[in-house]
Amino acid sequence: MRGRLDWKRGRWNINTETTLIHRGLRGWQRATGDSITYFRWQYADSETHSVYDEATGVGKQYYGRWQLPALHVNHSESANTEPRDSGLYITDSLHVTCEFDQLAKAGLTDINIKHGKYQRDRIAYDNLLFAVQHVDIRGQIRRRDIIVTLDAQQIHDDELVNDPQFAPYLRDFSRNSVTLQSLERPSEEGQR
Repeated sequence: MRGRLDWKRGRWNINTETTLIHRGLRGWQRATGDSITYFRWQYADSETHSVYDEATGVGKQYYGRWQLPALHVNHSESANTEPRDSGLYITDSLHVTCEFDQLAKAGLTDINIKHGKYQRDRIAYDNLLFAVQHVDIRGQIRRRDIIVTLDAQQIHDDELVNDPQFAPYLRDFSRNSVTLQSLERPSEEGQR
């Protein structure tokens, strides 16, 4: 194909190819995919303790509650959720594979990924809250991102001090100073 002098003007170009790939991925997601709830951290509106990084004042503030379609979500549940004698506990992990265009709808751009601005973002899945640990580009066509993976770790109750936005994800409501007994867990469409 490159042997032709007019190969750049053919009907198959980068835009056509990526459009067809995205269309195919969306079809796959609709047929067999899942979804996650994504929250972006607002640096300017949040108040945190200077040493302990816990919420103070208005607390940690997050943008939106985006239901993002995912191609595949792997929730690895820990064997034991009770605290150990050593004071440590086991956390669940989450591995999400999604289309880059879907993640961009939540405001996560290529620059955010390169500079690690996702590290305080949150994902809700299976009525659990997860902290995004790593975002990785897995597929590209001529520097256009196609497939993205997100790795996240579960956030336990003791890490959600004074975070009223995520109070519905607490297992022990007595850990938060706000009256939370009347709160219901949010419905997450497409979840198990």
